[in-house]
Amino acid sequence: MLPCGAGKSLTGIAAAARVRKSVLCLCTSSVSVDQWASQFKLWTNLTDREIVRFTSQTKEEFPPNDQACVCVTTYNMVSAGGKRSESSREVLRQLQGREWGLMLLDEVHVVPAAMFRKVIGITKAHCKLGLTATLVREDEKVEHLNFLIGPKLYEANWLDLQRDGHIANVQCVEVWCPMTAEFFKKYLSRDQASKRQVLYCMNPNKFMACQYLMQFHEQQRKDKIIVFSDNIFALREYATALRRPLIYGDTSHAERTRVLHAFKFSNEINTIFLSKVGDNSIDIPEANVIIQISSHGGSRRQEAQRLGRILRPKAAALAAMASGKEVKVNAHDHNAFFYSLVSTDTEEMYFSTKRQQFLIQQGYAFKGTGLSHLTHSASAIAHTTLTLLFYNLSCDGFNRRRRQGAAQVQHQGNAG
Repeated sequence: MLPCGAGKSLTGIAAAARVRKSVLCLCTSSVSVDQWASQFKLWTNLTDREIVRFTSQTKEEFPPNDQACVCVTTYNMVSAGGKRSESSREVLRQLQGREWGLMLLDEVHVVPAAMFRKVIGITKAHCKLGLTATLVREDEKVEHLNFLIGPKLYEANWLDLQRDGHIANVQCVEVWCPMTAEFFKKYLSRDQASKRQVLYCMNPNKFMACQYLMQFHEQQRKDKIIVFSDNIFALREYATALRRPLIYGDTSHAERTRVLHAFKFSNEINTIFLSKVGDNSIDIPEANVIIQISSHGGSRRQEAQRLGRILRPKAAALAAMASGKEVKVNAHDHNAFFYSLVSTDTEEMYFSTKRQQFLIQQGYAFKGTGLSHLTHSASAIAHTTLTLLFYNLSCDGFNRRRRQGAAQVQHQGNAG
């Protein structure tokens, strides 16, 4: 159990090299599959023929059974039922027929889920090794890993790694955003219960805080920023209004790869908007700022996973370690920032307090600040304009998309 950026992938690859047998590596997404395959190529002498990727887009051929190989795939590709293509069935048949020396389970905390735990029975391996940064689940099924995989072997201390420069020194800030009068009135209305989440997500004061933080970190500090939102409606509207690319469930694999590559290696894109698809297994070491505008209730695991997107060690610390210097980081010398934007006097405040518990147990502290400390220059005219704009968006747009979704479902039912 290691924090994000502390070397979980290298630990798994080192274990695979030590076993010297065929390895089945299970990941949570196709992007993660590509990342694991590239890491195996980087740290071992395996050839492309010996590294097999099995995703919905890529189905590579296995070498002969008498030749060891590494197969990198997703939990869904192995455990999903229903109809499959002929090529997918053939790859799955070969995967099940092989004798695996080691099964590497990335983000092992997902394995207790009813769908993913099927993988343990479908494939056979002599040894299983699970890797995760957050051994926590809200359904308390994390204890099932003791008989599904085995006992916990090691857990690193996050603050020790931070102090020695192995992971970034993150400042965690909770920004309190008061609800505007129009939004708060609707939020308290009984007939608007189904819209409460979208109302506190689309709070104009939250938008102002997000915009201010983006401009400050992009222009003043030249940082790379990830904006997270579980609410897809809010994700689209924020990204459209602020003219930034977004990645969510419907984004194609090619588009995800293009956006992430531009974010990593150029100044063309300095801010990206991500839904919960970016919570796990996306390697973006260049990112050092997170702004969270919407989350999945009180999930402690999600909070830690999102923080992990900016925990990769930064360039200065890496350069010092490469030169052989001892790195000791001052607790107040922050090189990464995690902002959680919370609409005050809403249920989001309760969720936020619960979400922070795992990180607090690891030694992190959240600093609370009001919106006024961030946006001194926001004018009353701009504030009123935003209130009216977002009020119309959150009410009319939410209703419109709900009607579109209902019409689509009805159309599919008629077609069936």
